[in-house]
Amino acid sequence: MVSGRTRRVEFSRVRISSPARRGPYDEEGDEDDMPVSSGPMEESQVYKYINYVAIAGHLISALAMIGIYASKDTLAIPYTENVNAWNRVPENGTCPNFSRELETANNGKFCVGPEQRTFDCDGKPCALDYGWMIISFHLLSFLFQGLAAITDWVPILGYKYSEMIQEGKNPLRFIEYSISASLMLMIIGLINGIVDIHLLFCIGVLTGSCQLCGLVVEYLNDDQLGLKWINHLNGWITFLSAYWCISRAFIASVDAVEGVSPPDFVYAIVLILFLLYACFGLVQLFELMCVTERFKCNALCKYDCCKGEGRCPAFRRKDRCNPLYKEMVYVTLSLGAKLVLGWMLFVNILMA
Repeated sequence: MVSGRTRRVEFSRVRISSPARRGPYDEEGDEDDMPVSSGPMEESQVYKYINYVAIAGHLISALAMIGIYASKDTLAIPYTENVNAWNRVPENGTCPNFSRELETANNGKFCVGPEQRTFDCDGKPCALDYGWMIISFHLLSFLFQGLAAITDWVPILGYKYSEMIQEGKNPLRFIEYSISASLMLMIIGLINGIVDIHLLFCIGVLTGSCQLCGLVVEYLNDDQLGLKWINHLNGWITFLSAYWCISRAFIASVDAVEGVSPPDFVYAIVLILFLLYACFGLVQLFELMCVTERFKCNALCKYDCCKGEGRCPAFRRKDRCNPLYKEMVYVTLSLGAKLVLGWMLFVNILMA
């Protein structure tokens, strides 16, 4: 049932046992719609154990990479910027290709055109440390997921992990994704030849914006379903825009030299990264389908378990996904995707 009331979004303390507190999964007047098995499902702690495994997995992966990278030469990739350079017309009086001749009022003629320049850091080109970018990818996941787990004992600013998950929200998840996902796409951009710092910055911002759109969707009420869909679809637009830049650079590098192509692992990284990132968006897409009236459980599931009281366990109610299952899927995807992509990059680039 859609409530006409609106609520202010804030990280206030949640009292699960209080009948006065109602989140999106506890709408007033819907008690009869609760499945018979919802009580034990509410008390499930499986998602917490999966989170503990993910915390350990990210820490072990980061420490292993640090140990290996310490014995390797640093792999630093210089970054550049494109500027509109003003150079005096050469003695032969002809400007280079892609430049135009411009005569000033009192300084003579100049050739004006694009030019790629590097940044200077103490006499050397400024560079991004590829190894530490990958390592920080895992460290961020360890820190944020560990912080979320700690809040069950020591709430921070009213945030308590288990209570937030019961409400179908996890702001720390999307904040962490906005940083780690941006880093990963920047890394993929670097290995595909994108070294312009401004383009790398835009890829990072687009990816971070995509994740924050997902955060907004979780905090909008059901009477703002249209805004939920707009933010979700905008997330896809920003993600696909960032990935288009990477795909275009990849295609250009493949066609750069006739008869020469990148190694197979580069093809695999570009494709696998896209599919894994798309899976995160599909989780929220499915959740939105659940809360949209025309995508009820009976319309989505062909099995008898969806009918009557015995609905699929992935649904907390007839039109909602169980938030505990959603958290399990997100944490599992996060661990699996980051381990696969992180080590694929680490082994094939840094240890080559």
